[in-house]
Amino acid sequence: MVPFLYHITKRLLYFFTIKNGFCSQFGRLVLHACIFSACVGGSSEYKLVGKERRNASHTITLSHQAFSKLEKKWVSSAYFDRGLKYKNSRFEVVSFPSLLDIYGPADDSDAVLLNCIDDYQGIISFDDVRRYNLQLAIKIKLAQGSHRPSWLQPLLIVVPDNSNPPFLERFLTANISDLQFVRLADYYAPVDREILPEVSAVVGRDVFKDNCLFCHSINGVGGIKGGSLLEKFDFRLGVEKLRFRNTFLVVHGKDNDSKQNTKQFLTDNHLEALSKFLSKMTKSN
Repeated sequence: MVPFLYHITKRLLYFFTIKNGFCSQFGRLVLHACIFSACVGGSSEYKLVGKERRNASHTITLSHQAFSKLEKKWVSSAYFDRGLKYKNSRFEVVSFPSLLDIYGPADDSDAVLLNCIDDYQGIISFDDVRRYNLQLAIKIKLAQGSHRPSWLQPLLIVVPDNSNPPFLERFLTANISDLQFVRLADYYAPVDREILPEVSAVVGRDVFKDNCLFCHSINGVGGIKGGSLLEKFDFRLGVEKLRFRNTFLVVHGKDNDSKQNTKQFLTDNHLEALSKFLSKMTKSN
């Protein structure tokens, strides 16, 4: 019944969003409810339904039939357990590199945009997918008694053991709904187009791209889950920069209920550089 409701809801959302030019909030809530009902519990399975397809924008939505073409196995991930402070987590995964071999585009795309159900948005380069042998979890099994935030649902990027990517937010993307093939230069263009003479601001831009852009968009690029930081804070003012820092430490510090501990990826110097970058973007906008 859940896949059927998901399919019907998705078609309704397409009608209201594309045909009528606006998004039905009720429809989005129903869609999220259908997906959540399929994904709660200690062991979750992501119920992607609909036909395998690749449209003009090179976006694919995967079905169980697509996953049936790939080998499935259960793995652990010390990288995941470290990032979310879990122990003995287990994942049923399929190979991300193998998926690219089957569905990857023939154009000059060099990255995969990870569109997520909760308005989060990740991005992974083809090079990183293959270099670190990244996996996609279709089931998540946490140790008994573990607290699980609502956003922690398949599809999930899994870093396998014996792989050693840099410790960044981008390698923990969850709740993925579809994959869109893009060029990194095009995707980052709205953020990269500003000339930043200060080295600290350049460092801050890299910090933003690696850890913040997935929830907080700038100039129309990135996720919208956490809203625009340039609208929430006036980075021209010292008191607002301080408020940003304090808010960040509360919302993204360790031991918060959402387990979105972004602070673990940033040093104090990174946080200062991030503030300088956002100040430059505020002035340019």
